[in-house]
Amino acid sequence: MTWRIAAASVTGTSHIKSGLPCQDSTRVKLVSTPQGPVLISAVSDGAGSATHSEIGSRAATTTAVHLVENYLEAGATVLSIEHETALSWLAQVQSVITNLAVEAGTSAREFACTLMVAVIGLDASAFLQVGDGAMVVREEGDDGWSYVFWPQHGEYINTTNFVTSSDASKMMEFARPARRIESFSCFSDGIENLVLHYATKTVHDPFFNAMIEPVRASTASGLDAVLSESLVRYLSAERVCDRTDDDKSLVLATRSPFPPSSIADASS
Repeated sequence: MTWRIAAASVTGTSHIKSGLPCQDSTRVKLVSTPQGPVLISAVSDGAGSATHSEIGSRAATTTAVHLVENYLEAGATVLSIEHETALSWLAQVQSVITNLAVEAGTSAREFACTLMVAVIGLDASAFLQVGDGAMVVREEGDDGWSYVFWPQHGEYINTTNFVTSSDASKMMEFARPARRIESFSCFSDGIENLVLHYATKTVHDPFFNAMIEPVRASTASGLDAVLSESLVRYLSAERVCDRTDDDKSLVLATRSPFPPSSIADASS
């Protein structure tokens, strides 16, 4: 079953009022390999205190997806991704941002951003993360969702780690589970409070179970543009913005079977 995907990044109301751009960035891509299609997802949240963080976040996601795509197209597999591989990708993302800073005549700190990357193959996946936000998955046969890494926060909830930090390689988390993931989501810290339970360190299953159903029913292969536009409207809706005024990014992807109702609709 092919991946169906919806993805969106929207500007928070606090940034709209301040005349600031959206500092989040989202990139998703499906790559064909001999082992089957591989989903690549990258989400980055620019630091609010950095003057060029929206450029940094775009550079981070674009570079990360490009590096993973090239890696797979060169004949490597998801199972061959090691911690050192992820570190090399992080170093190359840092190099791109450093070059942007040099061109702008400023420091890389002004391009500070987080980064979450997922590479999901047939029966194995690789994940890396620096900073807050989270990636959650639902494995084959499961009803519930689990997080890959808990968001990286410092002493205070609004502090985190950035790829531009000198110790980013030490802060980077990496995992390569050899299990089949049927559904996946990634989100920036703008909606953390809506979808994670901090006291119990658990995922709010009802949110993701409800949000994944329209994606599951999609007949599109890969990114569904219509659903992604609907996701933009949802994240921009008053009922969401009343609870969070930050930029918001959300990726929803599934390869679980089509629900019976969508199959009937498609054939009628």
